[in-house]
Amino acid sequence: MREFGYLFGAANPQTGERVGMSFSTVDTEILNIFLRMISSHVAENVHVIIVLDNAGYHGSKALQIPENMTFLKLPPYSPQLNPVERVWSYIRSHYLGNRIFESVDHILEVGCETWNYLSESLIQSICSTSWVKGVHVP
Repeated sequence: MREFGYLFGAANPQTGERVGMSFSTVDTEILNIFLRMISSHVAENVHVIIVLDNAGYHGSKALQIPENMTFLKLPPYSPQLNPVERVWSYIRSHYLGNRIFESVDHILEVGCETWNYLSESLIQSICSTSWVKGVHVP
């Protein structure tokens, strides 16, 4: 049984497409794996903007950002601006809240199942924000 577990997720607010993974730890190596996964799930001509906070491993010198990605770092203490944080909030309030879980693994299992169950239209609705609609990459 794990003591901790982490769900990583990235969602496209325009299409509702998403990718996610579960890890037992969080560090730069894990983020590099996740970034490669995201990169491999988009079409060749697509450029991805990753919105993220200022966690230490988000700015590590060992971070390997794929060519088809740009990081958009949020101001400190503003997780509410990250569209995928809204998905995590939704999952916590609708699927994880007010329940008793047998273990951390059970929580992660339900979190992963929920992530995979959410429809693209629901992801679009949850992630929709006026500021995201205005972001364009030339």
